[in-house]
Formats: sequence, C-alpha cells, structure tokens
Amino acid sequence: MCCEEQWMLRCRSGDKDAFYKLVEPYLDRVYSTSTAILRSTHLAEDAVQNAMIEAYQAIMNGKEIRNFGSWFKKVAAMRAMDLARKRSRLSKRTADFGEWEPVDHQRQPVDTMLENEEKSLLFAQVMSLPIRYRSVILLYYYQEMSLDEISEVLGVKKGTVKSRLHTARSKLLKLQQSNHSKRVIFHV
Repeated sequence: MCCEEQWMLRCRSGDKDAFYKLVEPYLDRVYSTSTAILRSTHLAEDAVQNAMIEAYQAIMNGKEIRNFGSWFKKVAAMRAMDLARKRSRLSKRTADFGEWEPVDHQRQPVDTMLENEEKSLLFAQVMSLPIRYRSVILLYYYQEMSLDEISEVLGVKKGTVKSRLHTARSKLLKLQQSNHSKRVIFHV
C-alpha cells in the first residue's frame, strides 16, 4: 500500500492532519496553475479550495483514487477552468512568472535577466490568448499534463486538444513575429 493510500485511509478514519499531508505536496503547483489560468490570486485560492473540498469529499465517500497526485491536479485544473468559464471577463493581471522556475545562481545576472525577460514576454503572450488556447498551453507546458489528461480536464476529445495546441502555438509564433521580436522564443 502506497503512502497516499495510507493517508487516504487515515483521513477516512478521522485523522484531520492526514488530508493536509496528502494534498500539501501538490498545493504550490496547483495554485500556480490556477493563478495562471484565472489571472487572479484570489480566484486561484477559490479554485484550489474548491478542489480541496472535492478531494476531501471524494475520499470521505470512499471514492477509489489510484494516483492521488495526478487526480488532484486534474481536479484543481478543472475547478480553475470552471471559474474561468463563469467569469464574464478575465482581469488584466498576470501571474508572477518568476515562481515557475528556481533561480540558477551559477549564471550571470545579465543572462538571467534576459531569460526572465523572454519568459515574461512569452507568458504575457500566452495570457493574451483566448481561454481555449491559453488553457491547453498552460496545462501542457506548465502543468506537464498529457494530451489524454488535458482531454479529460477540459471535457473535449484528444484530437481537439491537439488541434487547440497547434493553433495556440501558431498564434504565439505570429504574436512574436508581429512584435518584431529579435529572437523567436516559441517554436511551432
């Protein structure tokens, strides 16, 4: 029996700390992804909280969850997408891209600055895409979900995910070319 299964059993037995031990390793990542999808830290908190409630209820109701981490990340992404659909208009704020990768202290500051600038530009371009394209980019590249997982989260066919991913990449490439970027950051 794996560690996650033990935490779920302990949770069902009334151990209040077990649920936190179960979700804690995934909270930063699902929060970052939710923030990126929703462009709002407050809404991301709501999405993560909704995912935690759903996870807790599923565990307490005896739902068989084989790989809790993957399942929880999918649930959190779905809750973020639900909130994104409910909003009539997404706010203009973007997530802090710096939290996506650790700092490399071996590199020259100017290299780090240029790379961060490129990442910020790319992230801003991703965030400017319509939600249907932005979501597949975020789930595929930032959440590292498979096409099948994205299909399940978004409730669309795998072929639709592939098509949206291709269209999103093409749109990003056009955005970079239209901005007269000296360097193309995103390749199709």
